[in-house]
Amino acid sequence: MAKSSESIPKLLSEQIADYLGHLFESPRTQHTYETGLNAFVKFLTEQGKPESHAQATTPNPNLTLDSIDTNVLLDFQTWLGKNSYSRFSHKTYLASVVAFLNYALSKDWLPASFSLERSRARLKQVTRRSAYPIPRPDPALPLLIRYYDEMQVPEDDGEKSRRKRLQILRSRAFVHLLYSSAGRLAEVAALDRKDVADGKRKEAIVTGKGDKERFIFITADARAAIALYISQRHDTYEPLFISHARDYGKRLSHVMLWNTIKSAAKKLEMDVSPHDFRHFRARQMLEQGAPLEAIQEILGHSDIGTTRRVYAHYSKPSIRTIFERTTLTPHDAAQRAEANDDNS
Repeated sequence: MAKSSESIPKLLSEQIADYLGHLFESPRTQHTYETGLNAFVKFLTEQGKPESHAQATTPNPNLTLDSIDTNVLLDFQTWLGKNSYSRFSHKTYLASVVAFLNYALSKDWLPASFSLERSRARLKQVTRRSAYPIPRPDPALPLLIRYYDEMQVPEDDGEKSRRKRLQILRSRAFVHLLYSSAGRLAEVAALDRKDVADGKRKEAIVTGKGDKERFIFITADARAAIALYISQRHDTYEPLFISHARDYGKRLSHVMLWNTIKSAAKKLEMDVSPHDFRHFRARQMLEQGAPLEAIQEILGHSDIGTTRRVYAHYSKPSIRTIFERTTLTPHDAAQRAEANDDNS
């Protein structure tokens, strides 16, 4: 198909900028799409490099869509896996690329040899063959919270020590709240002090996927950690978690909050992500007898099918307990049968 005679951006970076400028989604969704497309650009850059030089390369500013082929979505998914992106990132980043390519198709930016429909079909075929991966959070995850609880907090006797003190208290409050709420990283990061009343509220309202509001619950331990952190800040900045470095008062980024988990996990030689807190808490609650309907509400799933598909296998220990409690040995079963005969 011939290119439109309209003056259109030729470079991929310009095309992405054009696409993002036409999005009407929420700012958070726009940010997610932009992040996903940045990863896509990095993937395409590495594709054009020799394997020995593929890693740690800066995005190529001269990239175009002219050389993409039908395997691009499948190859991008494989690349995400090799680079240890989370399962959540796989889903959202692929969605952002598909949406962008749909837009590119409407603008006649794609090469004539490329079939978006066939590319999506190949990805879907492979994804359908793969069972949904069972979340397996590290059972030692609570040790990460203990790590910050037991970290020595320096006295407030100077600017440097005060900054370190606040950073430790902030990390402690964050991990407690993440564990308590089973919330998504973005939901917890977006909280303001007023949402938690500086640590006094037992619940808060967050905006989750699809801009849907729901309650998250805050345990006594999390409230105490938040209250101590806020009491030591002596400021009036609205965000709950802020920077205490050069950009003092600025809302802490997702990356910095992620690093709070990453740095502790590295010290403890664990493999833990912020999203693992949700999986851990879902498993914990299910094993304690919470019904799937309650887990659905707590996690903010719009469809209980999602909750069942991801977490139902965790209820197997409870099912096993019921099985063992209601199973008679052959000897006991025979005795019961004899007793019934005697009573008949």
